[in-house]
Order: sequence, then structure tokens, then C-alpha cells
Amino acid sequence: MLFLPQPSYGPGGPDGQGWNRLSLNAHFDTRHQCGLLPQNFAALWESMTGRQEWGGFGRCPRLAPGHCGDCRIQQLHMAHDGIDWPAKTPLLLARVRPLPATPGSVFVNVTAGLSELEMVSWLGEPTGVEADWRTVRNTAGLRLGRSFRDADGEAFWLVRHNSAAASTAVRTRTYRTHTRHALYGSDGQVRLAVLACHGRCTHSTYALEQLAADLADRTADDIDAAVPALPERLPGAPGVTFEMEDTRITVHRHDHVAHFAWDVPVDTVTVTALAAHAVRLTST
Repeated sequence: MLFLPQPSYGPGGPDGQGWNRLSLNAHFDTRHQCGLLPQNFAALWESMTGRQEWGGFGRCPRLAPGHCGDCRIQQLHMAHDGIDWPAKTPLLLARVRPLPATPGSVFVNVTAGLSELEMVSWLGEPTGVEADWRTVRNTAGLRLGRSFRDADGEAFWLVRHNSAAASTAVRTRTYRTHTRHALYGSDGQVRLAVLACHGRCTHSTYALEQLAADLADRTADDIDAAVPALPERLPGAPGVTFEMEDTRITVHRHDHVAHFAWDVPVDTVTVTALAAHAVRLTST
């Protein structure tokens, strides 16, 4: 639902005695809203999953039903007017920055409850990516990670869909004690990695193909001698923990254990691909 009508006015009130004795409703902004204009994480999730309900969205530009087809907001949505995703990274972290109070405001602050987004890498580095709630919502092939809070405030993960995943090859064999997944950028290419899953394997074909595409998304110039360390836990990826010793990496997810053997350098591309993999496993 795109047009979200404002709640109807019930003069009887919840106690049956009526609101007309004293009502402040006229002083509050209860306008019709647009389901394509989320203003917080909960509304963003609702909008991206088709669960929009009034509240948490921006005003409908027309303030009346029946105009969605020729509305500029709808046209931007249909054109996938989203963020300009940086090359060679599958994962971004969106930091929520509340807007400062309007100078001189006393009783009404027009920026109350509004925020902007700062896009950083999963390592916290600036990316220069410009984004707001609407453009995140309109980004094609985007999966929304969990929202969390840390010392720097509210944040949430964004993980892209790697279109190259369609050409990858994942060869799986099931043994009595484990499941083995061999990942290739495509048929005929050299192997990228082998996952040995012990216990219940929870990897979907989608997640494995996306991981293979992210690992293959490198050139000789991308190899970084300074390998970033994976944290034991990635905030916003509940139930997933990492163990990293030299180039040996183990991923735990509940009762599932995956040991990684690499045929590619364990560098920034590899570690970032694993962080994105953890977000995909736990994304909403």
C-alpha cells in the first residue's frame, strides 16, 4: 500500500465521553503519508517488504488518494532511483544521525524524529556515498540487515545483491560427518574456497553463490597485505561468531560450524566477503 490515510477522527473518544470537551488534535501533524517515504528503520523495513502502515513515513505530496500513478515519488521508485553503490564492496553500514533541532524552536521542532544517514564501510571508514531513507528503499537488489545500537548510536547493515552470482558454480557433496561446498567464480575457473560444514548445514544456495561472487570480485591490484581482523561477533548479526587464526577462519552459527579453506589470498576482499556473508545469513 502506497497511500497511507491518516487515522480517522473518533469524536466519541476511548471512554465514550467525547473528545470535543478539550482536543489538541488540530495542533498535531496527522497528514496522509506515502509508503515510499520511510523516515526510520522500522518504516524502511515495512516499505521494503510491502507492510506499510500509517506512521513513520513522510507526507503524501498530493495529500489525497488516487494520484500515485503520476506522482514523482512513484516515478523515482519505478526507476530504481537508489544509492550509487561503490564498486567491489558487498557491504555498507548505515549510521543514523538525528537532525539537530530547528534554531529558535520553542514549542514545535520541525526536525523532531527526523534523521539523515551516513554511509561507512563495515570497518567504519568513510565511503562518500550519499544516501537517505528514500534512496536506500529504492536501491535495487538490496538486502536489509539487522538494526543495532552501539556507542556511536543506531546503525544497520546494507548488503547488495551481486549480479555475478548467476554465473558462479557451487559444488556440494554430503558425507556422513559433514557437507562440503566448493566455490568457483564460474565453471572452468580455478576454485576460490572450500567450506566444510559440520553439524546441520544452514547455507542456502543463494548465500553460497553470493559469497562465491564476492570472493571472485577482485583483481591483482586488490590484494592487500594488511588483512583486517574479523571481530569475534559482528554487531547486528546475532548468533554468528568468527574464529580467525592466521588464514584459518571458522564461522559458528548456533549448532552449525563451517571451516574455510582458501584458494584465494586472505585479504580485505576475502574478509569483507565473509562479513557480508554473515549479514546475509541473518538479514530480515
